[in-house]
Amino acid sequence: MNRFFTGLERLGRGLENLLLCTLLLVMVALAVWQIVARNFFDGGFLWADEFLKLLFLWLGLAGAVAASGEGKQIKIDVLSRFLPERFTALAELVTTLFTVAVCSFCAWHAGRFVLMEREFGSTLLGHVPAWIFQAAIPLAFGLIAWRYLTAAGRRLLELFAKKPPCS
Repeated sequence: MNRFFTGLERLGRGLENLLLCTLLLVMVALAVWQIVARNFFDGGFLWADEFLKLLFLWLGLAGAVAASGEGKQIKIDVLSRFLPERFTALAELVTTLFTVAVCSFCAWHAGRFVLMEREFGSTLLGHVPAWIFQAAIPLAFGLIAWRYLTAAGRRLLELFAKKPPCS
């Protein structure tokens, strides 16, 4: 069973890396094309600048999801320097659960925003509904919250699995 979950995790990381690389490649190719087209052909795609902004948003969100999955996000770790070692794991659990709460809150309200945009009917890139592009925001925050929730579960199991020190 452990191999199954390890395989799923490896597949997920591979898909994340593929998505990140694809987004970056498309962004670079489109930006270079815009520069060449404007300088040499007096033109370019009218929608490219707006699309590059959306790709930048998606790339940042996908990068945040990937970083949270690998534990490589930015974190301020002041408590572990001052707390005794036995309380460090508990402090990590509390901060992880706080992160779950914040990301869940952001996902919920971003989802509400996307639903309002859908009702409003705003468009991007001409006639494409804006909510389709904006749906990446609640999805990313939801995935980050899920990742931290699973990390909190693992930390909780580690806390209960540790044997108390003998006195």
